[in-house]
Amino acid sequence: MLHSITKLDPHIHIVSISEETDSIYVVAFIESKSATCPHCHQKSCRAHSHYTRVIDDLPIQNKAVCIYLRSKKWFCTNTSCESKVFTERYDWLLPTKQRTVRLEDTLRDIAFVNNCIKGAQLSKKLGMPTSHDTLLRIIYQSNIEPSVRPFCRDR
Repeated sequence: MLHSITKLDPHIHIVSISEETDSIYVVAFIESKSATCPHCHQKSCRAHSHYTRVIDDLPIQNKAVCIYLRSKKWFCTNTSCESKVFTERYDWLLPTKQRTVRLEDTLRDIAFVNNCIKGAQLSKKLGMPTSHDTLLRIIYQSNIEPSVRPFCRDR
C-alpha cells in the first residue's frame, strides 16, 4: 500500500495510515527547504505557514484513498512579483484540484467510455466515488482534438 502512495512523490513522508471498511486515510507531508514562485519563478527559502490539503487518490483494493497532505506557504522574495505569498506546487497535483492527476485521468477515461450517470455508478463500485456532474465537468475541461472525422468528405 505504501508503494502506491510513495509513487506520487519520492519525498513524501507518511505519518499514519488508517483503514475503514470502505476507505483508507493517509496523513503525510513533504519536507522541503525551498519552493519556486509560480508567478516569477524565483526560488524562496522563507516559509510563511502551513495548511492541510485533502486529496483523493486512486483506490487501493477498491477502497477510496484520501490523503491529508500538509503543504507549506512561502513568501516570495522577489520585490517586483505580484504574489507576496504562494503555495507549494507538485507535479502530481494541480493547484486548484482536490484529486491527484492520475485519479483525474482515470475518471476522464470512465467519463468518455460511459454516459456520466453509469460512469458515476461504476466509479463508486471501483472505490472512486464521484458524481455524474463531476464527470461532466471533467469532460468539458478536457482539451481533446478530434482524431477521426465522422464523415468522409475527401472522396
